[in-house]
Amino acid sequence: IDSMGIMELIGFLEQQFALPQSTYLDFVSAAATTNDTNRIGALRSRLFINALHGEDQLRQRVAFALSQIMVISMQDSGVGEQPRAVAAYVDMLADKGLANYRDLLEGVSTHPLMGRYLSHLRNQKADPRTGRVPDENYAREVMQLFSIGLHELNADGSQKLNGSTPVDTYGEVDIAGLARVFTGWSYACPEWPDNSCFFSGSANGVSDPDRWFKPMQGYPQYHSTEAKTFLGKTIAVQSTSDPRVSLKEGLDALAAHPNVGPFIGKQLIQRLVTSNPSPAYVSAVAAAFNDA
Repeated sequence: IDSMGIMELIGFLEQQFALPQSTYLDFVSAAATTNDTNRIGALRSRLFINALHGEDQLRQRVAFALSQIMVISMQDSGVGEQPRAVAAYVDMLADKGLANYRDLLEGVSTHPLMGRYLSHLRNQKADPRTGRVPDENYAREVMQLFSIGLHELNADGSQKLNGSTPVDTYGEVDIAGLARVFTGWSYACPEWPDNSCFFSGSANGVSDPDRWFKPMQGYPQYHSTEAKTFLGKTIAVQSTSDPRVSLKEGLDALAAHPNVGPFIGKQLIQRLVTSNPSPAYVSAVAAAFNDA
C-alpha cells in the first residue's frame, strides 16, 4: 500500500470511529413481544441487518470478530433466556472493541452472562470445612481463549520452544491462583452486599431489572483473601477482603502479558482480513497492540 492508500485508510478509520454506534439493547427492549424466543429472533435479524447495512461497519465487524473469541452461546439455556442481556453483551463488545483491550477484558469478565456461561457468577472462596474450592472454569478460559493462549509465543505468533517442545503459558497452580481473583462476583443489586443479592440478585423483595447485563458487583464476604499467585505474579493476602483490587491486579497482569498482542492480534487478523497472515503481519499488529 502506498502513502496515498495509507492516508485514505486513516481517513476511513477516523470516519468510522466518529460514527454513532449501532446498538441492540434498546431495539430488543422495544421489540413488540413479551416472548423471549421472539426477542432472540429479532436480535438475530438485527445483527444481520446491521452487519450488511449499518454505517458503523468497522465497529460491527470488530464486535462480530470478538464474539467469536469471547464467546457466549444462546444454546445455553441460561444465556438464551436473557435476550436483553445478549443484546447488551454485543453492545459492550462493539463499544469496547475499538478502545482499550484491558477495558474490554474487564467488560467481558464482569458481564453476568459471561459469568453464567463460564460459571464465575456466584463463585465463592474456599471453605476448608466443606472442601469447597473456587470454581476454576473462567480462570482457565480467560487465559486459554481470551488473552494468552496455551503456549508462549514470539511476537510473530510462532511458538517458543524448549528444544522441540512448546512452552506452556500456565499450569494448575496458575489456574488455582487466578480462580481466587474471580471469587465473590455476582449480580448488581440495590441491596448489595446482602447475601440474598449474591445468590439470587434480589433481597427484601427488591431487585434490579437490568441485573443480567449490568456489570457484576464484588461481594467481600464471598471473596478470597488468600494470596493469589499466577503467571509469575502474586496478589498479596488481604487483611480486608477487596474483590475490586484483586480483579484490577489480575486483569492488569493478563493484559500486560507478552502473548496477548500476537495471540489476540492474529485471531483478529484472521477474522477481519485474511485467514493465513504472514509472521511479519502478526508481528506488526502485535507491535501496534503493545504501543496502544
